[in-house]
Amino acid sequence: GLLVAFNMNWHMIISVLFIVVLKIVGMTLFLLYFPQILGGNQVNFLPTESYGTVPQTMGNSNVTLAPTESPGTVCPRRWYFYQRRCFSLSPFELSWNKSRDFCKTEGSTLAIVDTPEKLKFLQDKTGAEKYFIGLNQ
Repeated sequence: GLLVAFNMNWHMIISVLFIVVLKIVGMTLFLLYFPQILGGNQVNFLPTESYGTVPQTMGNSNVTLAPTESPGTVCPRRWYFYQRRCFSLSPFELSWNKSRDFCKTEGSTLAIVDTPEKLKFLQDKTGAEKYFIGLNQ
């Protein structure tokens, strides 16, 4: 009686664990490749030279923040407005040098985190992940 109940519980536990692992793997793959399936790598930039980007490294992916310095700017959809700038999150996976080069091709520069307030804003929006930023001498 007890051995049969234990075996049934053991099989149920293994089945549940298998389903949980399968769902986690499936959701991870979905989140990684969903933007590519829907053309998420095509980013629309406004034609201005005041954009900059900050790629965020999250495991194997990067997130890019793109600010603009146009007074009275209304940020595009999915952008964050802060201190007269717009910041956008992007799923590009680029090194710091390639991020900088990409910004140049878009008339952009890497964002400079030059105030504690801007740092706090970016941390609040992006969490505790590590980021590439532009630097000043």
